[in-house]
Amino acid sequence: MAESTRFATIAIVGLPNAGKSTLLNALVGEKVAATSQTPQTTRTRVLGVVNRGPLQVAFLDTPGIHKPEHALNERMMHHVDAALEDADLILWMVDANEYLGPGEHALAKRLRKQSRPVYLLLNKVDLVSKSRLLEKVVTYKDLMPFKELIPIGAKMGLNLDPLWAILERDAPEGPWEFDGDTFTDQTERSLAQEFIREKVLRKTEEEVPHGVAVAIERWIEAGQEDFPEDLDEEGVFIAAQVIVDRPNHRKILLGTGGEKIRDIRISAQRELKKLLQRPVRLELFVKVEEGWRDRPEQLDRLV
Repeated sequence: MAESTRFATIAIVGLPNAGKSTLLNALVGEKVAATSQTPQTTRTRVLGVVNRGPLQVAFLDTPGIHKPEHALNERMMHHVDAALEDADLILWMVDANEYLGPGEHALAKRLRKQSRPVYLLLNKVDLVSKSRLLEKVVTYKDLMPFKELIPIGAKMGLNLDPLWAILERDAPEGPWEFDGDTFTDQTERSLAQEFIREKVLRKTEEEVPHGVAVAIERWIEAGQEDFPEDLDEEGVFIAAQVIVDRPNHRKILLGTGGEKIRDIRISAQRELKKLLQRPVRLELFVKVEEGWRDRPEQLDRLV
C-alpha cells in the first residue's frame, strides 16, 4: 500500500533579522528570498515549496514583525497576518544571540492566541555558548507552550534534519496543493527585482535601505525590439529603476563618480546570471519619489 501523502502550510515568523529568509533558502535548496543584515529586507510573503517523499511543505517567509511607521510597513504586517491565518504550523524564529525583549513578549502574546502548533527555532546557535543557549531555552519555555523547541543554525545548515523529522511527523495527511516541479510562486521578474534590492541593501548606508524599492522597467529577450546587438543571443537585457524617497539617498546610492551604483549593478548582474542561468546585461537608474512608502498606487507597483 502506498504511503499516504501529507501537506502542510508553515508560516515562518519572528522579529527582524532573526534569519527567516536564510532558513527558507536553506530548506528549499534554492534562493527564493533576498537576504541581508538590514532589518525588514523581506516586504511580502515569500513562498517556498519543498517535496520530501510523501510530504509537501509550503513555507511562508514573512516580514519581520515591527511597529508600522508607513503604509508600506502596514502592508508588510498584513502579510504576516495572512500567513498566520493560512498556516497549519507556525515556526517562530528567534536570534539565540540576542536578548529577549518587549518585541518577543508581544509576539508571544499574539501567538498564544493561535490555535495552531507553534515551534520555537533558536537560530544562530553557532554564535552562542552551550550555557547561554540553555539559559535561552529556559527563558523562552516560560513565555508560552511550544510544540517543540529546536536549536538551529540556518546560515550554516545546522540541525535542520531534526527540524525536518519533526515537520514530517506533524504535517497533516492530505493531498499536495502544488505540482512536483513548483518551488516558488514568484516570477523571474519578481525574483530579479528582489535580488537587485538585496544588493542595494548590502552596499548602502543604514539610512538608505528602508526607503528603497526596485522596479523592472524593461526586460528584453533576443529577437525583441531594442535587444542589444553585442549581447549573447541567449541572454537578456534588464533595465531597472532604483527608487528612493529622499534626494540625499540618491547621492549616497550614486556615490562619487557613480562608483556605488556601478558596484551595485555589477554585483546584481552577477546574481541575476546565476538566477536565470544565462548572460545578463543590467542597467540601473536611480530615481527620487518622495513619500512613495505612503502612496497605495506606488505600493501596488513596487511591493
